[in-house]
Amino acid sequence: MVRLWYMNPHKRTIRLSDAEITKLQNITKKGEHNVREVTRARILLLSRKGESKNAIARRLETSRSTVQAVRSRFHDGGIERALSDAPRPGAPKKITETVETHLVALACSKPPDGYDTWTLEMLQRELIAKKKVKRISTVAIWQHLDQRGIKPWREKNVVRTEAHA
Repeated sequence: MVRLWYMNPHKRTIRLSDAEITKLQNITKKGEHNVREVTRARILLLSRKGESKNAIARRLETSRSTVQAVRSRFHDGGIERALSDAPRPGAPKKITETVETHLVALACSKPPDGYDTWTLEMLQRELIAKKKVKRISTVAIWQHLDQRGIKPWREKNVVRTEAHA
């Protein structure tokens, strides 16, 4: 039986300029890039030579879908889009600048009667009670205060002013 190979009309051809080829080769040879970028650069270089998705996937020990995704991203947005991940928005910040300002002022103020210092739990309850946030973890509060070197649970690290009392 004779098999005839036809050109796939949906096959995406990768055409690279000399500068792009040089850039991709540098990525694969220099140890300054993460593994994903190196793999993506190799996919583009092999695709340029006309290798199939299956052959590239086997050769680079990756999936066919990865090869296809890199090729599609190259065609959609060029070499930079093919090499890098799309930005991921993540969760919105729970502590805005206004809330953070209030948190810092609160942490530096005099603690409630009967307490020598603010605790993270007390700060948490106060922020929620004053409707500055709907909810927040004590870890998030600690991180924001720690970034500024504020430790209200240690008396010596708190600066008290009459404006905040």
